Amino acid sequence: MENFDVVQALARTALTGSAEAIAKQISRLAERLAESGDSREAKSLRSLLSRSEKRQAIEPIDFIRASVGEAASIQKLGTRTPLPVDRDTGAPLCEVVFPANQMRGPVLSDTATTAYESLLDEWRHQERLYDAGLPISRSLLIYGPPGTGKTSLAMKIAAQLGRPAVIARLDGLISSLLGTTARNLGALFDFCNSYDTVLILDEFDAVAKIRDDSNEVGEIKRVVNALLQNLDKRTPFGLTIAITNHEQLLDTAIWRRFEHQIFLGLPSLPDRTLIAESQLVHLPDPRPLAKAIGWATEGHSGADVKTLSLSSIKTWVLTDRSDVSQMEALRRALNATGLRLGDGLKAQLQLPDAVLASVLNEGPLHLGPNELGVIFDRDRRTVARWLQSTTS
Repeated sequence: MENFDVVQALARTALTGSAEAIAKQISRLAERLAESGDSREAKSLRSLLSRSEKRQAIEPIDFIRASVGEAASIQKLGTRTPLPVDRDTGAPLCEVVFPANQMRGPVLSDTATTAYESLLDEWRHQERLYDAGLPISRSLLIYGPPGTGKTSLAMKIAAQLGRPAVIARLDGLISSLLGTTARNLGALFDFCNSYDTVLILDEFDAVAKIRDDSNEVGEIKRVVNALLQNLDKRTPFGLTIAITNHEQLLDTAIWRRFEHQIFLGLPSLPDRTLIAESQLVHLPDPRPLAKAIGWATEGHSGADVKTLSLSSIKTWVLTDRSDVSQMEALRRALNATGLRLGDGLKAQLQLPDAVLASVLNEGPLHLGPNELGVIFDRDRRTVARWLQSTTS
């Protein structure tokens, strides 16, 4: 069949529900027909496209709900757009955060970076994918321990795409009347399917639980089914990001709904050092203290690293800097934040400065004499004498 490749691409695109992409494929087919001498058919298709464009131009900007399998007229979300609310309590079902160009994301592992950049690459080159009859990925699951930067990564993605983030904490949507929970889910998704947004579903496991859990009542299972249906309806419109600390609680059918998945684990020593360094910009030379903080936070989350870094710099600034070294500020900050450390690390931090300097000079951390001089507030000759005395 002549032009079957374009017809096939058109059929694939139609199934994605993107009006813009469908129009692109119809335009391609019209060009092919014109080139092959079928000018009447090409003119007919172009006339259809023209009438569609005119109709879209004069349509009122009302709240237009999307139905399954149909493309929605996506609107821009403004600061005054009314948000969906719980019909009984009047409480908002979500909050909206507009993108900020300088929004920071977490320090990512190589694997997480690859997944993150892969998703953004699809959205930045969606025309190329549409031309090939391929849909872009519209769902992402971010999971991992608390404090690893899952929410900040989701916000960073929304900022990179230049779209408002609609944030809904699903544990807040749950009502004692579980039928209300399903209704709230429907209202939230209907709202997001009408506007060009990134939908962020925080505390996702609160609703997306395993349906064969013997501890859950039948109504919860119906709520999960409602969530699955709404996720399927959401597919043609915008990006949906789900966040959870408890991925083991998720129903198996939930995993299949997410084309991209990113695991954010506890940061490595180099990553913890980078996180700390980003918080110590007030220091003339933040790298030595950042290394020490990275060493002290073994087994802790990026959020813990940030907390300890900020507490250390505040302690150092608020005390007499001529009397308190950066290392002493770190020790005090550990006590102030209540960060739980292993017995071995606790014991090392209580060592005399000369002995602790030797510990920090050895192993994977390997703080050099100049760096040790910065955090212990000692000159290079004193540090060299410390290191020599502990090795002799």
